[in-house]
Amino acid sequence: MFGKTIDVVAVEVADPRADRLDAANKLIASARNWSFAAALVPVPYLDLALLASLQTKLIVNLASLYDQKLFKQAVTSLITLLIGTLAPAGASRLTSSVLIKFLPGMGSAIGAVSLATFGASATCAIGKVFVKHFENGGSISTFSAKDVQEDLKKEFASASKI
Repeated sequence: MFGKTIDVVAVEVADPRADRLDAANKLIASARNWSFAAALVPVPYLDLALLASLQTKLIVNLASLYDQKLFKQAVTSLITLLIGTLAPAGASRLTSSVLIKFLPGMGSAIGAVSLATFGASATCAIGKVFVKHFENGGSISTFSAKDVQEDLKKEFASASKI
C-alpha cells in the first residue's frame, strides 16, 4: 500500500465561452459566404431581399446561441438601422452596385460583385457587433444601434479588407 505511486491524469475542462465564440464565428462565416452568394443573384432587388433575410437569420441564430428571446420583426428593424449606419461608409459602392445591375451585359456582373463585397462585409460586421453585445451580457432589448455605430464601422472596415 505504501510506496505505490498514483498516476495523475490531466483532464481538460471545456471552456463554454470559447465553444460559444467558436460557434458564433462559424455562424458569422457561413452567413458572410451566403451573403456574398446572394448578392450575386442577377435580379435587382431580389438580391437585397435575400441579403436582408440572411442577416436576419444570422441574428436569430446568434440570439439562440446566447439564449436570447427575440421577435423577428425587431431584428429586421435593427438590421435596417445598422445598414443605415454603414450606408455612408459604403454608399457609393452600394448605390452603384444596385444601379449598375440595370445595365445590360457587364453591368449586371460588375454590380453583383460590388454588392456581394458590401453585403458580405456588412453581414460580418453586424454579426460581430451582436456577438460582442451578447458576450458583454447584453440582450436584444438592451441593444442600441446608436451605441454600436463606431464599433460597427470599425468591424465593417476590417471585414472589407478581407
